[in-house]
Amino acid sequence: MDITNFTEHYDSKEQYDYKMFVYGNYTYRDNLEADSLVEVLRNVIPYLNKKYKIHFTLMTPQVIKSLSFPNVHQEIYALPSYCNTMRTHFDAIKFLDMIDWRRNDFDIIYSHVPEHTAQIANALFNNSNLRPKIVGYSHWFEVPQNAPYEKTMFDSSMLGLLEMEECGVNSNWLKQLVLKHAQKSFNPKVIARLEQVIQPHYLGVDQYRPRAKGIMPKSVIFNHRSSGYTGWDNFVKLMDKLWEKRQDFLVYTTLAQVDRLWNRKIDLPTRTEYINFLHKIQFGVACFQSYSAWSISVTDGLSVSVPYLLPKDFCYPEMVPANYPYFYTDEASFLTNFETMLDSPPNYSTAAIAQATTWDNRIGEWFSGWGKVFELDALKSETEGYNSVVKIIKKSGYIAKKDLLDKLGWGVRIKWSPYRNLMRQEKHIKFTKDGYEWLQS
Repeated sequence: MDITNFTEHYDSKEQYDYKMFVYGNYTYRDNLEADSLVEVLRNVIPYLNKKYKIHFTLMTPQVIKSLSFPNVHQEIYALPSYCNTMRTHFDAIKFLDMIDWRRNDFDIIYSHVPEHTAQIANALFNNSNLRPKIVGYSHWFEVPQNAPYEKTMFDSSMLGLLEMEECGVNSNWLKQLVLKHAQKSFNPKVIARLEQVIQPHYLGVDQYRPRAKGIMPKSVIFNHRSSGYTGWDNFVKLMDKLWEKRQDFLVYTTLAQVDRLWNRKIDLPTRTEYINFLHKIQFGVACFQSYSAWSISVTDGLSVSVPYLLPKDFCYPEMVPANYPYFYTDEASFLTNFETMLDSPPNYSTAAIAQATTWDNRIGEWFSGWGKVFELDALKSETEGYNSVVKIIKKSGYIAKKDLLDKLGWGVRIKWSPYRNLMRQEKHIKFTKDGYEWLQS
């Protein structure tokens, strides 16, 4: 397996009280830096680094520069890119090879692919000595509104959720949609459990920037993909209709493109360039018709004072205050509001929205403040085996996990995680990436 990674900076003796394995779903392969999961992780990792000493292992299809933090190892593992095929594809052999449980400890599995989480739990609990806490996050479920194909992995994703203590979703709207579809296959007892597991984890925005000077007149941004669920085809029809009436506006797109005089696609290789360009736009649009979970493209604009014309549906009423003025309910109100925003540049301040939803503020609310995520099950009391573990570490000074297990003669049948978690109370033992160090008094 190709595990080349030039981003490793840790020292073998550096303290890491926790080790987290992040199992990811990276869908935007054309530019991984623009992928929604990358956007989430590049904010979650620094936030957790302020609170805990953690070493992260990320499963990624290639090295992602913006996730190259000193305490992050990126394990190269390319899942299929087509969404449904990716959700069907779990390779237990490769997964266990990545985990390498004789050498590695993982206290927490942070899964972003619910469809694989039941397999992850089975692979770990039946083929390793690890008993990690499993939590997750998912912004996408295969429901008819966004996956109009013959077979989906929705029921498998529900089974994965049941293996988690908590799984974040990006809005209460999405939670209720998932529960509604789950009721078609699962009994009330399971639905009650899913209702406990699934919790809104609202996404954040970058640091707020006041309205830019030199806004490009009559400029509009459509910074979403050209997929069916984004309403792109219908948006093109509406713009064609408006263009027949007036030819004084320009719609900029970042991911979609159409051969029209009113459209100009921009290619911005870095997020900084993208945000700087977005800052100059007069207003943005969201045209989702049948489905829309939390839109990072919208919050990107709100963070730089760009108001958006939004559907009064889906997750959007959760994203903005109740008195937000730029909602539409149908095509007619969309065009009316669109023209109003063209002719009377919006002066609505997004400061209250953006400042309240900065990443640190939002992430700090997830998992009820994260404390329970790091409450790990330990042995109830010191046993003969536990005392042997401590004695070996003390005698060795420093010992890698693999060498420690070899000295103990322990294999897959002895659950290692409870021993490790009880060792957290030993003031003389320091946890490192690969092993344990005895600290002299």
